[in-house]
Amino acid sequence: MSKVSFVIGAMASGKTHFIKHFFAYKDVDVLNIFDYQQKAYKESGFGEMMPIGVQFRCLMKANDMLLNDIIEKLKCGRDVVVEQTFFKAKRRIVYVDAIRESVDAEMEIYVMCPSDERWQKNIRIRNLEEGCGSFKMNTSEIEFPNPIEGFDSIYEVSEDGIKLRLDPLLDEQFLIDARKQITDEKERIEKEDDKSRKRKALLESMKTRPFWHYCEVCGKKEFLTDEDAFNRGWDYPPKMGSFGLLGPRTCGDCKMKDTLYWKIQTSGKLPIVIEGDLNDKDLITWRRIKGEPESLLNEENQ
Repeated sequence: MSKVSFVIGAMASGKTHFIKHFFAYKDVDVLNIFDYQQKAYKESGFGEMMPIGVQFRCLMKANDMLLNDIIEKLKCGRDVVVEQTFFKAKRRIVYVDAIRESVDAEMEIYVMCPSDERWQKNIRIRNLEEGCGSFKMNTSEIEFPNPIEGFDSIYEVSEDGIKLRLDPLLDEQFLIDARKQITDEKERIEKEDDKSRKRKALLESMKTRPFWHYCEVCGKKEFLTDEDAFNRGWDYPPKMGSFGLLGPRTCGDCKMKDTLYWKIQTSGKLPIVIEGDLNDKDLITWRRIKGEPESLLNEENQ
């Protein structure tokens, strides 16, 4: 029977060092979640300026890729050692459930529990800027593995050696709650992604579909495609500016200096819109802009 050994812990807790020495003379494949995260980040195309939502999805993608590779190697009869953080039980349970469903394998987990002195030494060796305290705080986030999660063996690793943990079994409700959290999280992300896809499709359609163009200065309105509006001199997204962002919304006969955009930019204050400072006409314009492009698909009731 093949075996997967998870080595978990916070940054600078000694995971890599432990793996190199403890598994040095064993025929195992070593997989590190860090490598998968870097691959996912690179494939995202965002570089260093990555939104939080994108980063979270990259981490999920990295976890999925790692899990798939673990299962494939176990199916081929290979023993696998996995370096992970795995702070939360619900993250571990996803792996355990998937592996149990796919292959008959032994699963063990080692939790790195260094002393403050050892931690400080690791930080100095790695030239990390943060102090030991900030890393030590991460340990409070670690939910120590419990047998109910499905591991065959759970070990605590410290300077005193490797200790087999025989903690009391948690109530079955623990698993039920953890799995529900994961299910709810997946459903939320699927809804967000579906909303994002629909939004992108809508924005793409605005390049070719006709929609209402309202001149904020003279009040003129026309139902035009983006191309037709541009040819008639309209300043309007998507060719001119971006939907939902403050900018001039004018026909070909009116001037930008009479727009809300110009008023905000030349007010001498911070260039932000404060609705309480707007008159009724400007407030209509601003709320229409905030609601774009949906606000342009149906004619407004005057």
